[in-house]
Amino acid sequence: MPGVLYAGGDDGGGPAVRGSSPQDNAFFIDGMPAGYIYHLFGDSVFNKNIVQDFNFQASSFGAQYGEATGGIFDVKLRDPRQQDIKFTLDASLTKTGIFAEGSIAKDQAFYASYRRSLIHLFLKEGSDEEGITITDAPISDDYQTKYQWQIGSNQKLTISALGASDEAGADISSLSEEGRIQPDLIGNARVKTSANSQSIFYEYFGNKTYSSIGINQLVTEDRSSFGAGQFTDGKNTQSNLRASVTSNIVPNHTITFGLDAQRNSFDYAYDIINYTCTEITPDCESQRGERVQGSDEIEIDVIGAYLIDSWYLSKTVMVEIGTRFEKDSYTDESFVHPRISLAWMLNNSSTVFAKGGVYSRFPDGEQALPTLGNPDLKPFLANHYSAGVENDWNALWSSKFEIYYKQLEDLPRATDDLSPNPSLNYTNDVSGESYGAELLVERQKQNGWYAWASFSYSKSERTDELSKQTTPYRLDTPWVLNMVANYEYSDDWEFGARFTARAGARYTPIDSLRVNPDFPDNFLPNYGELNSEILPDYVRLDLQAKYSRLPYGLDGAVTFALLNALGGDNVSGYYYLPDGTESLTNVPIEAEKGLEVFPSIGIELSF
Repeated sequence: MPGVLYAGGDDGGGPAVRGSSPQDNAFFIDGMPAGYIYHLFGDSVFNKNIVQDFNFQASSFGAQYGEATGGIFDVKLRDPRQQDIKFTLDASLTKTGIFAEGSIAKDQAFYASYRRSLIHLFLKEGSDEEGITITDAPISDDYQTKYQWQIGSNQKLTISALGASDEAGADISSLSEEGRIQPDLIGNARVKTSANSQSIFYEYFGNKTYSSIGINQLVTEDRSSFGAGQFTDGKNTQSNLRASVTSNIVPNHTITFGLDAQRNSFDYAYDIINYTCTEITPDCESQRGERVQGSDEIEIDVIGAYLIDSWYLSKTVMVEIGTRFEKDSYTDESFVHPRISLAWMLNNSSTVFAKGGVYSRFPDGEQALPTLGNPDLKPFLANHYSAGVENDWNALWSSKFEIYYKQLEDLPRATDDLSPNPSLNYTNDVSGESYGAELLVERQKQNGWYAWASFSYSKSERTDELSKQTTPYRLDTPWVLNMVANYEYSDDWEFGARFTARAGARYTPIDSLRVNPDFPDNFLPNYGELNSEILPDYVRLDLQAKYSRLPYGLDGAVTFALLNALGGDNVSGYYYLPDGTESLTNVPIEAEKGLEVFPSIGIELSF
């Protein structure tokens, strides 16, 4: 979508929205907070058969959303269908899964999905690449289950359980790039992350009111181990209560009141060498601290309440005024965030809009912990402004043009010699801004095909408030072009294509080498000016064909795909690659490239 970049390029990573960091986003599934919605390699955690709506808001979102200064990803999973129980099997070169759905009574239905990745078949255990031996090939899996009871014509009860996990392991030797630069990493490395949630959600559909209440428990776990006994282990058990009432009893007004209550029980332990780094730290190795150990249990309560009035001033003008109150027990900070939007229908085909608001989010976990970070770190703040016009040119074609501006405040900065108190580890001494324009053009489906295209222009930067130095943000990408098309050639064949081209992202160049003070037989890179260089432009074309007439009357389809069909190298960065020839005057540099041309085939069967 316009304004979205993946922080890890072809290797996945979190989505960065309109110049914000991936950590600034908030994710929701069926109105409840989600652990994550993308796997380690960037693919979705959802079965494609159950996603009803993907509500993405890049900025200036309403008062019903909190604890986010970036974008909102609000996924709505569809209701189970009243039908005979049906099973669907699907498999490709990257993933396999099973899906079941059907009714268990006249007013009750369910579905259940489980999927598991097949990446480990391509990255076999024991294979060695540049000094790294795979000990646990990467595996991801996910599941979704939903049971729904239609209680009469105006009530609905939904019980759901969702989960996803990713894990991988490798042995890092002294011959690897990582082992030569950071000998502390030599040894077995393993990472595992998971999120599991259970929810009960009740909805009432009245004549002029809609009300809902839901309770949810979300358990997220992140574990990593590396080097000679270093590890981090964190588990957060989050309990959520979310309720809202929407009424249009008052003429020309739709009023919504909501309450969000959350309790986090965070258990953690660690034994690591502490590196205090942020996104404006050009050389993380220069921020090396002592090896520290610790463990603790922390409880954090978060309260949010909001009031929204959608006021129809006339048949063509609507103003939405919202206010959100937020408070957490850890930072003991409270905020009242005003938000407003205006929509003016100029005619039957054109609508002008303008939006703005104030936002905040809790600091990153490791930066706010005692010893590792600064427990007095304040929440991060942002002001969002956007305006644009939407046009329905005819029954087929529509467009949306939008400009935006984001002002970021109180972002984290790693302490150094410029800091009044370096022992704090982190302070709120970084600000930033981003601005840009986006155009989205869509063609609705007719005569078997549909398409959309988007073009984005943007600029994003960060300012160190202590040094007064302003630099481009690491994910600053001036222009991005996306195009998607799908064509149903016949009842049997369907073709699709996705094309992306964008300017190269920023990176910090390596200028020279220095002797590692902790390991004199090794070198460390010296970096130049932060984010002063630009990577080559990125170009990628993905093609897909789907054939739906299987032999023997089978119900299903075969899908053929060709990823990165143009074979672009798509460099995502340059890194120091020790090869035995390195010296203070010889700096071996290697380009890190993205996905190569990758053909794939998949099959889906229903019975």
